[in-house]
Amino acid sequence: MTRALSSIPSVTTRIAATAGRRGLGVPLRRLASLVAMFGIMGLAACSAQRDADAPVAEAPEAPVQQPVPSGPVPVALLVPLGAAQERVGNDARAITNAARMALEEGPADAITLNILDTGGTAEGARLAASRAVEQGAALILGPLFSASTSAVAPIARPTGAPVLSFSTDTTVAGSGVWVTGFTPEDEVQRILAFAARNGITRVGVYAPDIPYGQAALRAVEGAAARTGISVVARESYPRSFQDIERTSGAFAAMARSLGAEAVLLPDFSQGLQTAASFMAFHGVVQPEIRYLGTGQWEAGETLREQALVGGWFAGADPIAADAFAGRYRARFGSRPPFVAVLGYDAARVAIELAVQARTLGDATPYGPEALTQEAGFAGGVGALRLLPDGTAQRGIAVLEVGQGGFITREPAPTRFGAGS
Repeated sequence: MTRALSSIPSVTTRIAATAGRRGLGVPLRRLASLVAMFGIMGLAACSAQRDADAPVAEAPEAPVQQPVPSGPVPVALLVPLGAAQERVGNDARAITNAARMALEEGPADAITLNILDTGGTAEGARLAASRAVEQGAALILGPLFSASTSAVAPIARPTGAPVLSFSTDTTVAGSGVWVTGFTPEDEVQRILAFAARNGITRVGVYAPDIPYGQAALRAVEGAAARTGISVVARESYPRSFQDIERTSGAFAAMARSLGAEAVLLPDFSQGLQTAASFMAFHGVVQPEIRYLGTGQWEAGETLREQALVGGWFAGADPIAADAFAGRYRARFGSRPPFVAVLGYDAARVAIELAVQARTLGDATPYGPEALTQEAGFAGGVGALRLLPDGTAQRGIAVLEVGQGGFITREPAPTRFGAGS
């Protein structure tokens, strides 16, 4: 946990004194503001909204999908409308609205959508999945969380109905379950590939010791090997002000001494601000050493941290995201949370494959070959491709942190090409 408010002034004094001795010129007022913010936020208790955990293991092939009757294809949407947490319920309603918007934008008779409430629990998800298969669902969209996805999988698997989960936890993927959320693994691959194309060959990784940060830390190894980048320094820190203060100096010294040309900071919100501030304090300064990030950077707190200006991160294409949000607002009267696009994309996949199967006279629209077609699908904010191992590849943009806004360095692809 973060320190009590009574101990915060001593931290500020020590940092200011250190800055004075080193001649780094770090403004006391700015650091004091940062410390005070941590005193009231309880940063160590924060957790990412995305529930990424670990890489996917090999899984057996999914059962062959059973033929469905002609006409609109029955599809189930499992969402936590009755969840105890207000935010989760709001997200569920936004996902539902976005899925309905996809239906309105597509052929009216492609699918029928049966919306089932999971209540936000694994048991509720299991019961909802049972109702879905009893009602003949050929495809299940959702649920939102990894534990609920694990509960749904054994219900859906014997029927051959694939599951397009909204989770980002790749450990639940495989054998008929696809994880379609924006994962740190996908984002790390994107940003390191961009960095490599721009001449960066050595990176350090400074990651919070939370599931999202640990997933990003693991993902770096594979992504670095694929892009030819060497990981020269790595550190995992408990997500609190005092632990960032304690660990940042040694990491920064190691990164500099080993020639790191960039540092990946897979954190978010106040944690990201503090990590970047201490990195700069300890001499890791852009553009000599570039900061790299993931989609969690796409928030207002990032723009308020001067040390991050010039940093690159992988995230949703802002032009496409604004267009999606504009259509949603026109239909439902409010700007959607980002998670809404997951419902839209899953419904788009269901509709596109239903239409495709009707054209080809195929009674099994959601077979593995159809779901994993190489070109993927056009999503609300970029392309989406489902991979044979149950994970998903997202069309992600590369953005730069500017003064007061994000600058698109590379837009997100709207479709995947052959071999991409």
